[in-house]
Amino acid sequence: MTFGGQPSGLAASGFGTGWCLGKGWDTIYVAQRAGTQYQDLPLDAFVAAVAPVVSGRDVVCYGSSLGAYAALYYGGSIDARIIAAAPMLPAWPPLNRVKDAIPLRHQPLQDAPRSRHAPVLLYDPMVPDDKTMVESMVLPRYPDARAITVEFAGHTILQMLARSGLISQILVPLFLEDRIVEFELDPKDNSIWHFRKGRHLMRDDPQRARQHLERSLDIEPSRHVIGNLLSLLLRLGDDLAAQRLVDRVRASDHPEMRIPPGNLERARAAGLDLGRLG
Repeated sequence: MTFGGQPSGLAASGFGTGWCLGKGWDTIYVAQRAGTQYQDLPLDAFVAAVAPVVSGRDVVCYGSSLGAYAALYYGGSIDARIIAAAPMLPAWPPLNRVKDAIPLRHQPLQDAPRSRHAPVLLYDPMVPDDKTMVESMVLPRYPDARAITVEFAGHTILQMLARSGLISQILVPLFLEDRIVEFELDPKDNSIWHFRKGRHLMRDDPQRARQHLERSLDIEPSRHVIGNLLSLLLRLGDDLAAQRLVDRVRASDHPEMRIPPGNLERARAAGLDLGRLG
């Protein structure tokens, strides 16, 4: 049973549907009405809808981000096994995300039905909000939760694992055997890892941060990497390198080879030649 993430809406299929069907597994997709963060789906309505189908089955509730929160919240009500990647409830007050704030109708996870099965949490402990969610929301309810942590994977940890060719290696034993396997991540050709590592180093070791951001951009175009790298180069006073980066963007027609508006303004203020970008 899979759950949609934050930018999802009502649909017959979504996160994980194709992957599960490709493995030959029966699957149910649980959707949210866009922007509601599942707050309009009461536990009793969820149970009433799925109980006739899941009775007597080995059920796994699986989701990422908002969908991971939903897997944890609803999974206990049907005593499911739970696989939660970077669980996130954006409107949860301790996160202080004003732009994501909506009225919360769910009871706190601490008071929600608890599965007998210890959930598996995949997350990057270097992401502050993800760490807070796990330590302050999930673990008080599931102190026996098992963790798979990958530093510098970012909030979209599944995306990084997929790009590293590790998704099936990690998830299939979890789904079939409830077993965590050892794996080795080689980050040298992973753009996400280099970007997150570079972001982490920007304040205390800007030169090493620069190397990681440049490597990330060489692997895969990204406006987020470009914005961070340009900001760092300007902070370091390397206007020549900053101009070369701008020229590289100008020469590319790739949709991700873009400079975010805020960084564009800083580049203009620094006197860089923006050409058609300006």
